[in-house]
Amino acid sequence: MFESLELIGSTGSQKEKFSKAANNLLNHCFILKKKEDTRQDYIYIKDNKEQFSLVFDLLGYDIRIDEDIGLISIFNRNGTGRLQFTKFESIMFLILKLLYLEKRNDLSTNGDNVTVTIQDIRDKYNVLKINNKQKLDKNSERQIIALFKRYNLIRNLTSDITQGDTRIEIYPSIMIAIPNEGITHLYDSVKDRLAEYEMVEGEEDADTDEETE
Repeated sequence: MFESLELIGSTGSQKEKFSKAANNLLNHCFILKKKEDTRQDYIYIKDNKEQFSLVFDLLGYDIRIDEDIGLISIFNRNGTGRLQFTKFESIMFLILKLLYLEKRNDLSTNGDNVTVTIQDIRDKYNVLKINNKQKLDKNSERQIIALFKRYNLIRNLTSDITQGDTRIEIYPSIMIAIPNEGITHLYDSVKDRLAEYEMVEGEEDADTDEETE
């Protein structure tokens, strides 16, 4: 194992490439082949999978490479290192999953380029009947977009995200937190999870922290 690790740092250039790719994977959870600013990291990690697996194994992580959708992800075997979402963030995350599944099922939609609008997101949120539902204003929209962009789940295709016709691309990484089952089941499952947030007597406040997969 240590002989393999020594090869990583055999030159300053290789060490720098490894460090950059490893830190990006740790900080952003997902590396996508199709995303311009992560494409080179995707190729480098895939070509040096054994060395990366050795290093991340020491940290308690498994590296998964899905070449069909061009995605590299990490999973902590100990169940630690998970992002804590507020209830509001969890709901918005599920809405994005639901929109992704709906658009991907549309025969007119390319599964590799699923796009929605800010208005699509607003419409899904507005129909939910939830106690103490947080207002979805322009500030909260900016925060949500920034959060999910950080983890390579989405990107906005236009700079002004406050407009209803602003287009958002949802990456296939949004699917990783959903079990690999049939699309129909996934769709129903996400709808059921959203329904759990619907109005229930004695429901907790909408800002309660929750652990999201």
